[in-house]
Amino acid sequence: MFKKADKIHIKEKVNSFIPYLATFYYVEIIYLMIFINLLYGKIFAITAGLLLSLLLTFHVIRLFYKKDINRKIQLYFMDIHFAYSLAYVFNRFFSSSDLTAIDSAVIAFRLFTAVIEISAVLILTDRIIRKEYTD
Repeated sequence: MFKKADKIHIKEKVNSFIPYLATFYYVEIIYLMIFINLLYGKIFAITAGLLLSLLLTFHVIRLFYKKDINRKIQLYFMDIHFAYSLAYVFNRFFSSSDLTAIDSAVIAFRLFTAVIEISAVLILTDRIIRKEYTD
């Protein structure tokens, strides 16, 4: 069916999409900014949003250039975000409050990113892919 060389080529192609998948975290930054605005005000929300966006941009650029420390940071982000996303989804499904349209959109987004994150973890921990990342 597939030759070993074909599998390696497919893994390399899929690995090139990892930096683009990390941009989904910008949606989480926007979501966080809404709650910071409600709790602490616009100044703190904008400051936190700008700081987190700059850090994420720097991280995505370094992922694009295949830096190993950023591969490890991305694995950590995905591990935490996957667990948080599933906990959020189960909490919303089993809570006594009604689901709003915003809740449904957030649940769909979090389920979508959870599926992508599990796939990305398998890709980033692959022996062949790890060799491509440098210090």
